[in-house]
Amino acid sequence: MSQIGGLRHEVVVALLFDGRGILLSSLSGSEGARASVSGRYRPLLKQIFDVDASGLVLVHNHPSGDPSPSAADIAATRRLGAIARVVEVDFFDHLVIAGRMALSMRRAGLMTGRTGRSRP
Repeated sequence: MSQIGGLRHEVVVALLFDGRGILLSSLSGSEGARASVSGRYRPLLKQIFDVDASGLVLVHNHPSGDPSPSAADIAATRRLGAIARVVEVDFFDHLVIAGRMALSMRRAGLMTGRTGRSRP
């Protein structure tokens, strides 16, 4: 939250974990003035395979100060969840950060499917 919560532009960070829940890598990208998470999954998939990750958490900020995910955020998260299931990677959560507030899309019931393992 302290790193991206107060930014004035949207940033997306993917945290990649091994099967024991140990952080292997993080991949970040700036989305500029866009209002939602983009659907560019290729760089993320490449990094997942490069480090042999078995799980991921996606984090992005909302410069507006409202952590409520947009319809586009929810749709992109569900697309990524479907891709993750196909490549056998646990998609643990997608967190939306706004200032000092955070929303877990998993806890809010906005992610479909279950993870196969416990959270990191």
